[in-house]
Amino acid sequence: MRLTFALCHYSVLLGLLVAPVKIADAADITWGVNPSPPFHINTGSYQNQGFCDVLVSRLRDKLPNIKQNIRYLPAKRITYLMKKKDNLCFPCMIKKSAYNPGFLFTDTTHLYPAHGILTHREAAERIVRRYGNPVTFAKLAQDPEFRFAQSIDRRYGKLQALINRHLVDQNHYITVAGENAHVNLMNLLLKNRVDYTIDYEAIKRFYEKTHPLANNEQLVFLPIQERVGDSVEGAVGCTSNAWGQQATAQINKVISELTTDDSFQAALDFWLGQQRPRQINP
Repeated sequence: MRLTFALCHYSVLLGLLVAPVKIADAADITWGVNPSPPFHINTGSYQNQGFCDVLVSRLRDKLPNIKQNIRYLPAKRITYLMKKKDNLCFPCMIKKSAYNPGFLFTDTTHLYPAHGILTHREAAERIVRRYGNPVTFAKLAQDPEFRFAQSIDRRYGKLQALINRHLVDQNHYITVAGENAHVNLMNLLLKNRVDYTIDYEAIKRFYEKTHPLANNEQLVFLPIQERVGDSVEGAVGCTSNAWGQQATAQINKVISELTTDDSFQAALDFWLGQQRPRQINP
């Protein structure tokens, strides 16, 4: 009896040691959401109507058996936690970016039009006279007569190298911090405190829709020569661990449905424009 009990006890213990460890809440998805219009909008008449809000909403509907939670955090905090291996997925992350290394990405969810120059009318006229339309940014960036502002959380792909080389640490370069800094930059432009920034035209569109006088204040979007014909891939980014592998696999099962989802496509059209790039290569 003692030997039988000992063998049984040993078998149970061995089973506990070799049994696969269950990943806590492996089937769940936790979204790290950064309120940043028009990606995510948490206040005002367009609340919850940002195109990334709609992306999360539609994925929740398309994955009804997956429990999904939302954590509202600053963008830098989200990426910090993801690098620390906290279980998070960032709904609208730039795919194939040098400044988003080490994360797992789903298939592409949508494409952004290329970044351009956002400026005020008077500066736009001078910029075009000197540097063309589309603007040759490599030359503009070296002109100290034009004051450039960059939101502290923003990076611009291959244009960032030109910014680092010609603008950072110069007297005509400033950074802007704080919640919704990229939108608040529009106020600085209209007050002629800075002359230009780089961003998506969707930022200008959001500002004009939420500031009644904006159309009369003449914000201008100018395409950039170095980005003509380019597009930017958006995807869901998740923590690079076993949980993230399961999360991205679950999301990938329904990514193709987003390309024909009326609500998501309408949100993209509304904020990114009807002429946005649409061809997503596998």
